[in-house]
Amino acid sequence: MAISLLAAWLGGCSGTSMSDFSFGKDKAAPPVDPTQFPADYKPEIASFMRTYLTNPTKVRDAYVGTPVLKPFGGKQQYMTCVRYNPRNSENKYEGNTQNVVIFLSGKLNQFVPDDPQLCTGLAYQRFPEIESMVP
Repeated sequence: MAISLLAAWLGGCSGTSMSDFSFGKDKAAPPVDPTQFPADYKPEIASFMRTYLTNPTKVRDAYVGTPVLKPFGGKQQYMTCVRYNPRNSENKYEGNTQNVVIFLSGKLNQFVPDDPQLCTGLAYQRFPEIESMVP
């Protein structure tokens, strides 16, 4: 009994709080910030498009906008748009296509069809990461 009291007393001196301690449970993850900037948006979009496109090789005229905070679904989220000219399964170019990319907590969350209202005013830059993709 005396040893248990001494251990509890010394544990109290360590400066840590026992309020968040529980047996067999991991610490709760810190709350996520839904408006976190997507720092790795280019590689993340390119990785997604590698599986999304029917023929991910030799995409032409690829551009991506810098992500901006805009209202989407009733809340502010980072979003951007991607413009590109993909090839189909017969290796023929399909024509210019644009998609909206929605991020949540800095990660790609949705890849939806073009919305001209969301894509206006973005600062576009070349996107060679998807022009040089291989399957």
